[in-house]
Amino acid sequence: MRSRLIALSAAVALGGAALALSGCGSAEDALATADTASGKTLFVQSCGGCHTLADAGTKGISGPNLDDAFRYPRNQGFEETQFYGVTKRWIEISPQPDKPGSYPVAMPQNLVTGQDAVNVSAYVAKFAGIKPDSQVRPISPAVKGTPPAPGDGPATPADGGAEVP
Repeated sequence: MRSRLIALSAAVALGGAALALSGCGSAEDALATADTASGKTLFVQSCGGCHTLADAGTKGISGPNLDDAFRYPRNQGFEETQFYGVTKRWIEISPQPDKPGSYPVAMPQNLVTGQDAVNVSAYVAKFAGIKPDSQVRPISPAVKGTPPAPGDGPATPADGGAEVP
């Protein structure tokens, strides 16, 4: 149930971003000229440790499963240009934690840049969510332990509170 809620939330976010970015005419040109073989290699090297993508053979554990995130919008008729725009933009602006090194660990912004970002975005746009199903991984809690009583301050391992896994 929770994985479906996350997939639906991702689909809604993807849809909104896709609508905002769908007016970009350069996405069609980028998809036509991108080197998706290079994009796949870069994805495996730079992204696959965190993201699951069946075509790439990756089984990342900390980032979203891109097959699950893109499947529903793809089935609803979203275009590859929209997936390309969303992926490329996310590479550029991935939200960062409030403080460097704080939890949760975020995807680094501009992990790939320039033509590499174009190639990875085109690869993901063409291959994420194209199969009808996937193995949904269970969601684990972000922290271990029990939270402190309300008003007792931040949880720490010393007081029996949460700790980063």
